[in-house]
Amino acid sequence: MVFGSLFYLTVFLPPVLLGHWALQAFAGRWPRAATAAANLWLLAASLVACALSDLPGLPWFLGCAVATDLLARGIAAAGARRPRLRKALLALALGGNLALLGFFKYAGVLARWIDALAGSPLVPVPELAVPLGVSFWVFRAMSYAWDVERGVHPPAKNPLDFLCFLALFPVFVSGPIVRWADVSGSFRERPFSAARAASGYRRLLVGLAKKVLVANQLAPMADAVWALADEGGGMSPSMAALGAAAYSLQLYFDFSGYSDMAIGLGRLLGFDFKENFLWPCASASIREFWRRWHVSLSTWFRDYLYIPLGGSRRGTARACLNGLVVFGLCGVWHGTGWMFALWGLWHGLLLCLERLFGPKRAKGEPPPRRPAAVAAFRFAAAHLYALAAIVFGWILFRSATPAAAGVVLRSLAGAAGVSPASRALWLECTPLFEAAFAAGAVLSFPVVPALRRAARRVLPEGLVWTLESLAATALGAAALLFLAAGTHRSFLYFQF
Repeated sequence: MVFGSLFYLTVFLPPVLLGHWALQAFAGRWPRAATAAANLWLLAASLVACALSDLPGLPWFLGCAVATDLLARGIAAAGARRPRLRKALLALALGGNLALLGFFKYAGVLARWIDALAGSPLVPVPELAVPLGVSFWVFRAMSYAWDVERGVHPPAKNPLDFLCFLALFPVFVSGPIVRWADVSGSFRERPFSAARAASGYRRLLVGLAKKVLVANQLAPMADAVWALADEGGGMSPSMAALGAAAYSLQLYFDFSGYSDMAIGLGRLLGFDFKENFLWPCASASIREFWRRWHVSLSTWFRDYLYIPLGGSRRGTARACLNGLVVFGLCGVWHGTGWMFALWGLWHGLLLCLERLFGPKRAKGEPPPRRPAAVAAFRFAAAHLYALAAIVFGWILFRSATPAAAGVVLRSLAGAAGVSPASRALWLECTPLFEAAFAAGAVLSFPVVPALRRAARRVLPEGLVWTLESLAATALGAAALLFLAAGTHRSFLYFQF
C-alpha cells in the first residue's frame, strides 16, 4: 500500500478515520478511556499500514521500538545517581539505532568499496531490502532516547503509546520527524473538534493536489533531462535550465505536498504536527533556506549534532567545521552516492562563507537604513543568489554521477554541445507540464497567504472559510481523477 495512492485514500483511510472519530465521540463522558481506545485503534491501523506496505520490514521496526523503549526506561531509572550507566544506556540506544540504519543503507556500499580496494570479491555484497521509512523512524527513536537522557521529558507511561507514536502512519514513511515532546499530550487527551477536522481536510487535499497536479506533471521533463545527461548527451542552455527548474519545483511540491498531507491527517486525528516547509523559495540566503526547508530535519541535526559538537560557541572556525560535518552527514543521510555528500558539503560551504563574509548584526539589531533603490537591488540580488545556489545544489542532488552533473552544468553554460537526442525533450513540454510549471513557479512563493489576508480584509470570515473549503475540495477531486487515470508516482522522499 503506497501512501497517497487511490487505495490508501479511498479504502484504507476512511474506515480508520471513522473508527477513530467514533471512539473519540465518547471523550466527553469517558475522556481517558476514549483516548486510550483511540490510541490502540491508531496503533493497529498504523501496524496494518506498515504490514501492507512493507511486511518484511515490520519485525525490524518492532525490534527498534521495543529496544528503544526499554533503554529509555533504563536511562530514566538510572537518573542522576548513576550517570555512567545512564550515558552507557544512551550510547547503546543511539549506537543500536545507527547500526540498524547503517546496516540497511550502507552495508552494500561498504562491501563494494572493500571489494574494489582488494581487486577481488573479498566481501559478499548483501542484497538488502531497506525497511520502509527507516531513516525517519530511526531518527525519531534516537531523539526520544536522547531527550529522556537530557530530562526534556520522561519515558511514555504506556509503552503502547510510544509504539503508536513511532508507528503513526501519517508520518511513518517520510516524516516530518515528529518528537515525543511535541505530541505526548495528544496521547493523553485528544478531543474531537469539527473545526480541527475541517482544517485537516483542507490541508490533506491541498497536499494531495500539490503532489499529483504539480509535482507529478513536472517529473517527466526532469526525468528526461537527466536520462539524457546520464548518457552524456548535451542540450541547449534553455533546456538544461528548464530541466533544473522543473526538478527543483518537483522536489519542493512533492515533499511539501507529503508534509501537508501528513499535517492534515494529523489534524484529522487530533495531533498538531509542526510545519515542515516555510516557503523556502522566498529565502535570501542559504542560512534562511535551512530555516524554511525540511524544518524537522534541519532542527534535528541542529539539536542533536551541531549543538553537541559545540555549535558556534567555540569561535568562527569551529562553527564552520561543525557546519561542514553536519551538512556532510545530512547529505549521507539522504543516500549512499557521493553526489548526496557533495550536495551536503556544498550547503555547508555556503553557510561557512555566509558566516565569514555575510552582514554582521547583533541579535535584535534592525538592518541599516538605505536608499530605496539600493535596498531593492540588495533584496533582489540576495534572492537571486539564494535561488541560484539552491538550484545548483539540486543538480548535484539529482545527478547519479559527477559526469551527469557536469553535463547539465556545461549545458547551462552552453559548453556541452547539443545532442540530436535533446530535440525529443521538447515533447515533454505538454500543456499539463506548462500549466504545472507556471503554477509551481508562482505558488512556491507565499502568494496564497497574501491572497488569504487580502480576502479577510474585504470578506466575512465565514465566506473565506467556505471558499477555501470549496477550492480544496475541487483540487482534491481533480487529484483523485488523475490518480484514477493511473498517473500515481511514489513520493521522492520514499527513497531516502
